[in-house]
Amino acid sequence: MTKTKICIIGAGNISNTRHIPALKTIEDAVIEGVLSNKIERARQTAARHSIKNFAEIDIDAPDGGLSNTKWFKDVDAVVIGAPPHAHYPLVKMALEANKHVLVEKPMMMNEAECDELMALAKKKKKLLYVMHNFQYARNMLKLNEIIESRKYGEIENITEVQFTNHDRRLPEWYNDLPMGLFYDEAAHFVYLLDRHAGKIKVNNSYAVYNKDKSEMTPASLTVNATAGDTPVVMMLNFHAPVCEWYYMVSFKKRILIYDFFKDILISLPTDGEHLAGDILRNSLAYTWQYWSQFIANGVRMLGGKLLYGHEIVLRKFVGAINGDPIDDNLTAESGRKNVVIINSIIDKANKR
Repeated sequence: MTKTKICIIGAGNISNTRHIPALKTIEDAVIEGVLSNKIERARQTAARHSIKNFAEIDIDAPDGGLSNTKWFKDVDAVVIGAPPHAHYPLVKMALEANKHVLVEKPMMMNEAECDELMALAKKKKKLLYVMHNFQYARNMLKLNEIIESRKYGEIENITEVQFTNHDRRLPEWYNDLPMGLFYDEAAHFVYLLDRHAGKIKVNNSYAVYNKDKSEMTPASLTVNATAGDTPVVMMLNFHAPVCEWYYMVSFKKRILIYDFFKDILISLPTDGEHLAGDILRNSLAYTWQYWSQFIANGVRMLGGKLLYGHEIVLRKFVGAINGDPIDDNLTAESGRKNVVIINSIIDKANKR
């Protein structure tokens, strides 16, 4: 069988630690080369992963400056791991070059860019997918199954909590985005809500900023919304001493707590009257589930195999190129919905 030839666009952290390792697990695909706006980064990434081709790309040029790059002409598809504000020119360039495209979240910066490139992909008869990966992480798949089977009944509410430590590795470009880190990271929360509970409506959004006027990311952000008929609360603290992300789904007699960074799913029953026995029982259940999964995923992380669903998304992308069914959770239509909701949150916060 002929392998699908993939080009990686972007030579930063996400390409090196997620996209390339995930693609290497797919037998039907081969990484043909790496492109970056900085030739040395492309060279280093190619050398690190034993990729034979690399080149510099110019997003201001109609063809990316690649008209004489023969190996790029031969690729079937591109996987874009560049900053969000570069998605529009890069996706447009790739589609016009007749390549299938998988782009990192968030898909674009606004609704108009989404609509234009969705139309172009349709015209070119090319696949345009968005990297909504966490819905396919190992333990999120279990949460998907529980929700879809209605094992514990209907969802009562969903709470999303994010703590971000500004001392961690941050992308050098995040302050170029509206509301900074929020714009880059919010898609994970949004596509999960849409999948698990339905169409999202933002009721209100409230941001608090610190005194540093150069910092685009708010110190804190609170969002009240509904997904379908399900009440949703987002509580985000961007100036915390630690990094933690939680996605908590409450049923009438059960709560499911998903830990993004560690890919851990905790399932706890109601604690009833909240008596000592109830508290101890749930504490023991939480501790046992946490540490058993932490050890297993720690081994995967150390081995570079904790890929948070990237490998499944890329496998679905390559499969769809070769005739497998389209996954509606990864399409440009799904990406567009995310962009609309993220911008709605920002607009409502700014109006306040």
